[in-house]
Amino acid sequence: MRPQRRRTIIALSAGLGLALGSTAGCAEGTDTPGASASGSPTASKATGGPVASCVVGDWRSVALTADAASKRNNVSANLTGGAGIKVKVGPNGATTIDFTGMDPVNFSAKVANADVRGKFTYAGTASGTVSTGPAPANAGTPAPSGSWEPVGDLNWEATTLTLDLTEPVQARPFDNTPIGKYVGTQTGNAVDIDPIFDRGTYTCGGDTLTITPDKDADTPWVLKKV
Repeated sequence: MRPQRRRTIIALSAGLGLALGSTAGCAEGTDTPGASASGSPTASKATGGPVASCVVGDWRSVALTADAASKRNNVSANLTGGAGIKVKVGPNGATTIDFTGMDPVNFSAKVANADVRGKFTYAGTASGTVSTGPAPANAGTPAPSGSWEPVGDLNWEATTLTLDLTEPVQARPFDNTPIGKYVGTQTGNAVDIDPIFDRGTYTCGGDTLTITPDKDADTPWVLKKV
């Protein structure tokens, strides 16, 4: 699996631009964390209903070993790290994410023929509801794979982002910045703003849950049962 981090990679370019005193870019839409497609900043009352039993429980992310490439904006990057994100999925699809203590995601990127290196971390928490589609025909057998889709509004109000650059300059253009502000007003929605909650598919395998987004701009996350 070769996760694609186009929005994150472009965010690194924007962060570099801010560190050098240039403009980060113009907005591309309204897809900001802390708000759903409807624009509400908090979780809705919608529920996902029963989800596949194999996705229910407490999980923790494993480290990315991503060799991501993007043809967008002439950017390519390698990403590693990101282990330790805690995810809890309830039988009704209620899901919480706790970024406390996550390992930094280290990046080595090529931006407009310039080498850019550094790391970033999410902090805080996020919450929402997911649906895995219709229950399997045989209720006694958990579906090994299926759709993974957020239902209603997602709450990213308590999620922040810190970005440290080490090359070509040493700088911290974003320091515990609310992720909604980071994306919505400074980088044209460039960062991957909805880790874990990306719409896509899930795959269960033993004590492993893999969430693979529909968009190749987002990251497949591999979670291990706690």
